[in-house]
Order: sequence, then C-alpha cells, then structure tokens
Amino acid sequence: MNAARKAGRWLSGPIPVSVVLALLIGACFMIIAGVDPVSGYVAMLQGSFGTGSGLANTLQRAVPIIGIGIAIAIAFRAGVLNLGTEGQAGLGALTGGIVAVYVPGPAILIVPLAFIVAIATGAAWGLISALLQNLLGVPILLSTLLLNYPARYFSSWLIRFQLNDPSTDLVATQQLRPEVQLGMLVPKDSAFADTLRSTFGPTSPITAVLTGVNWSIIVLIIVIAGAVFVNRRTRFGFESGLSGQNAEFVRYGGVKPGPLVTRTMALSGGLAGLFGVMLIIGAPSTRLIEGYFVQTNYAFTALLVTLLALYRPIGTAIAGLFFAAIMVGSDAMGRELGLSPQIAAVIQALVIVLLAFRVALPRMRRRGANGANGAAATGEPVGEPPLTEHALAEPHAPVPGAPQHAPTATGADTKESDR
Repeated sequence: MNAARKAGRWLSGPIPVSVVLALLIGACFMIIAGVDPVSGYVAMLQGSFGTGSGLANTLQRAVPIIGIGIAIAIAFRAGVLNLGTEGQAGLGALTGGIVAVYVPGPAILIVPLAFIVAIATGAAWGLISALLQNLLGVPILLSTLLLNYPARYFSSWLIRFQLNDPSTDLVATQQLRPEVQLGMLVPKDSAFADTLRSTFGPTSPITAVLTGVNWSIIVLIIVIAGAVFVNRRTRFGFESGLSGQNAEFVRYGGVKPGPLVTRTMALSGGLAGLFGVMLIIGAPSTRLIEGYFVQTNYAFTALLVTLLALYRPIGTAIAGLFFAAIMVGSDAMGRELGLSPQIAAVIQALVIVLLAFRVALPRMRRRGANGANGAAATGEPVGEPPLTEHALAEPHAPVPGAPQHAPTATGADTKESDR
C-alpha cells in the first residue's frame, strides 16, 4: 500500500505532470501543422524504440547527453553551477582527437592516451573557473558560461587554419586510423555479427544494438555506477551533497569551500572532456569537423536532462534516454509525416518550463499563506523556506514556514536524494 501511495504521489508530482503537459502542447502544435497528433507520437515512438535501428540510434544519441549530464550533475549537486561543459567537452574532444589522429603508435596506447589528454584538458578548463572564484571572487556561473566562447572559437580556428585536410571538401582534420577508433560492440563484418544476423535476424533489436552502438556505452555505464558510488559511499560525495543543500553547515563542519569547489570543477570538467572525445573518435565518426560538437547541441540538452533529473545519476540516465528518444523519434516523424524535427526542441523546452512553473507555483502559494499568517500574528512577513530536492519531489507536502534547519550528520537525506 505504501508503494502504491508513493507511486501515485510521484505520478502527481512536477516531473510526470510536466512531461505530460509538454506532450499535450506538442500535440497542439502538430494539429496547427496539419498532422494527427496520435499518428505523430506513434511515429515518434516507433522511430525511437520500435525498430532495431531506432533503438540503436537512441542509445548512441543518449551516450554523450547522459555523460555530459552526469558531469553537470556532479557540479550542481555541490552547489557549483558549471555551465561550461560545452567548452570543456569541446576542448577535450579537440586535444584528445588530435592525439588519436596525429600521434603514431599502437591503438592499445593511443586510445588511453587520448582519453587521458581529453580528461586533463576538460579538467584544466574547469579549474580556470574554480581559481577565478577562489582567488578573485568571480562567480563560476558567469566564468564557465563565458569560457565556452574562447574554447569554441579556438577549436574552430585550429581545425580550419592549422589542421584542415585539403583532400576533403569538409573543414576537418585527417581521418582517424581504424584501429584507434572506438568500434561497435560487435564489428559489423565479424563472424559473430553474422551469427547474430542468422540467429536473431538482421533487423532485430539485439543485432542492431550490438552492431550499431560503440564501446562508449560501456564507459558510460561505468561512469554512472562510479557517480552513484561516489555520492553514497565517499566523503567527497557526502560533503558535496551537503554543500549543495546547506553550504554554511558544511563550512561550520570544517570543510573548506575553496578546495571543494576546485575538486568538483576538476571532476566535472574531466568527465565532460572524456565524453567529448568519445563523441569524436567513436564510430561512426572519423574526423574532427569544425563546429561539429557545438552543432550537436548536446551540452545544452544535457543541462536540461540534469535539471529534469534533479542531479541524480540514475535519473540523469533515464531523462537522457527520454530526450534522446524524442530527438531520434522526431527525425523519424519528420521523414514519415513531413513534420519539422524541431518539434523535439519545442517539447524539451516545454518540459523544463513547465517543470519550473510546477515547482514555483506551490512555493508562491505557501509564501502568500505564510505571509498572511505571519502578518496577522506579528505584523511582520514570514520568511520563505528554501527550495530543496525534496520540495521538487513533493511540492504539495507541508513545509514549515521557519528557515530550513541544517541537515544532520547521518547523511540520510543525502543518500535519499541520490536514489
């Protein structure tokens, strides 16, 4: 009974309601465009999960979104607003890709070296913002956002004017050697692939996923498991979770905010760089192309995913898969029904806007009620309780009007928020 009650309370919470309302508003846009919404969403679902190739495309599209989302979630959970993952991932892709393309040597050495260089580059770019805040008081929110631009334009300049391959019409570098490319889980021309086709069929989901998704998905699974472990079982995870909920309590507990911000930005930027380079050297990609990473818009989508998941690793994976399905399904809907694939961007934006509205509305109501009660009793306004992850999960739960108390040292609240 408790499980059913919890499920019902979650289904009436801000996240499911926001998703449903966004889909309904998206249906209105389809009607305006002259398309049957039922047919549109059936085509979207069929295109993203209904076929083997659609499922493989959804998983492949979800990997960088979820990975960069995890990088953002690690920072946001600690109260560090890292909006610079586009630059961190882009520079990681650039430097790691340069290693993969131009450094000679066996693949068993070059691929790990490309990963290490990409992680170090992303971490270093993130540390710039941490140092600016710790030494000069520049807010990380501002510095990370602005540092995206020099990273973007430096990468474009380097590829266009220094690394451009004249043998191709693309503004791109030389091709990767096949042996240093992250191949599919099962190579398409292997004997095992032939066995899968003969056993399950060439278009079955098993065959399509194993032969159409590269090894970056394994790295993603390891990163998600590592993020859950760090959040629940390590001192850094405990301190960063408390810092995101109540920075003053952590400071009184003896944790220095400067080193915590530095560690958080290094970890967040390093993960962004890792998934940036995997997007470049993972099949079917074969080159560094000017503006490719920026055009994918993965960093912004990952930010939406993180906000929707409330910084939880497992929630980020689910939300990232949902957004990837919308993107892949919208492409299929455009091919079948002639509807613009931009409907995916509309639905994604609506989910976040409606989520913010659903979260803010109960707070405004409580503030008005508390203010009226406080004014009647004392003649003074009553303070508004701060917004927490629990308030997002249960917006209708009664919240006292007094300021939030510092969390206890048991870590129970922190662990609950990471599930």
